Amino acid sequence: MTSIAGVVFYTMIAPIYAHTGLAIAPDWTLGALFGAGGFLGMYCGARVQKYMSAKAIKLILALVVLFLSLRYIVNIFG
Repeated sequence: MTSIAGVVFYTMIAPIYAHTGLAIAPDWTLGALFGAGGFLGMYCGARVQKYMSAKAIKLILALVVLFLSLRYIVNIFG
């Protein structure tokens, strides 16, 4: 509901700020891609979790978080 309210609000105010050159209106293509990715991720995760142990899932999530955090740190200092 919050996302729908935000999309409606920013769609309504986009014409008011059109003269400023700011991109206020929602990017529908990007929103649809994020929505599709989220849906597929939830679906695949729900299907695969019964074939993997909780320990393996925690390990994969920990490695992903560690990898992303190291990339952010390297990008800040490098």
